[in-house]
Amino acid sequence: MKVGKLSLDIMAKYIFSRSGAYDPAVLVGPAAGEDAAVVRIRGRHLVAHVDPISGSVELLGWLAVNVASNDVAVRGVRPRWAMPTVLLPPSADEAVLDKITSQMDSAARELGVAIVGGHTEVTTAVTRPVVVMAVAGEGDRYITTGGARPGDIVLMTKSAALEAAAILATDFGDEMRRKGIPEDVLKAAAGFIKQISVVREALAISDLATSMHDPTEGGIAAGLAEMAHASGASIEADPSRIPVSREAEALCKAAGLDPLRTLSSGSLLATVPEEKVEEALDRLRKLGVSAVAIGRVIARASFLVKIGDIEITNPYIRDKFFELFQ
Repeated sequence: MKVGKLSLDIMAKYIFSRSGAYDPAVLVGPAAGEDAAVVRIRGRHLVAHVDPISGSVELLGWLAVNVASNDVAVRGVRPRWAMPTVLLPPSADEAVLDKITSQMDSAARELGVAIVGGHTEVTTAVTRPVVVMAVAGEGDRYITTGGARPGDIVLMTKSAALEAAAILATDFGDEMRRKGIPEDVLKAAAGFIKQISVVREALAISDLATSMHDPTEGGIAAGLAEMAHASGASIEADPSRIPVSREAEALCKAAGLDPLRTLSSGSLLATVPEEKVEEALDRLRKLGVSAVAIGRVIARASFLVKIGDIEITNPYIRDKFFELFQ
C-alpha cells in the first residue's frame, strides 16, 4: 500500500463497515471528511478525535497536541483532555523524549488542555518517533464537516501549507538550504508552527458556521473536497483568492509540492450563510486572524470541487509530502 491516507473505497470496505456494536448515543461516527466523533452523554455532547503525527520529528509534540485539538474545535467544542501514545525507535535517546514531551506540555498549557494519561514505549515497530494523540471535549451543541449548504460562502483563515512550510524549514532545513532557500525564508517559515492552532478562530465563529474543517493531509484542495463530499454538495473556489505565503510558495516549489495539496493545519475552512459572512470576518479580524472568502457552495455537480479550471471528483487527494521521508 502507498504511504498516506487510505483511499475512500478502501476505507469504505475495511473501516466504515466495521464499526463495532450499534450505540444510539453515537451521533457522528466514522465517515469520510468528518473530523471527530460525537457521542451524546446526559444531554451533552462528547467530541473525541485521535490523530497519528508521523510527518515531523522536530515539531512532533507541538503538532500532536495542536492538530488533534483542531479537529475537536472545528466541531464547535473546546478541547479539554488529551491522551498521547508516544512510540520511540531504539535509536532514540532521552533528549528526543524530552523534546517531544516538553512541546506537548507547552502546547497543551497554551490551549488549556489537560494531558490526563497516555502510553510511552520504545519499539522496533517504528523507525522514527511517532505520537498518536487522542483529544476530547464536551459541549451543548456541535457542527459537522457535512453541514455545508448550497449558497453558503467558503471562508479560509491564514494561508495554505503553513504546516508543510514549518516542517520543511525545520526537519528538512539543510536540504532546503542546499536547494537555495535563503535563511530569512527558513526562519519565517519555521515560525509558522506558532500559527498551527485554529482553536480560537473555530470557537469564535462556530455559532455562525454551517460546517468547519481542519485541512491537514492533502491541504486546502482535500479539505474542500472532503467538505463537499460530506455535505452532498460541490464547491467552486477562486484560486486567486486562496492565500499562499511567499515562504510556503518557495519551500513547496523546492520540495516539489503543490501548496494547495499539502499539509495545511493552521488554516480553518468554514462555510457560512452569505448574510453572516461579514460578521464572521469581523469576529476573526478582532482576534487578529486574517480571513478571506475563497468560494461558494453549490448544488452537487459533476465535480466535488472546482478550483479555477481544475475539477476534483474524489475526496481523496494523495499528499506527496510523505514521500519526502522515504
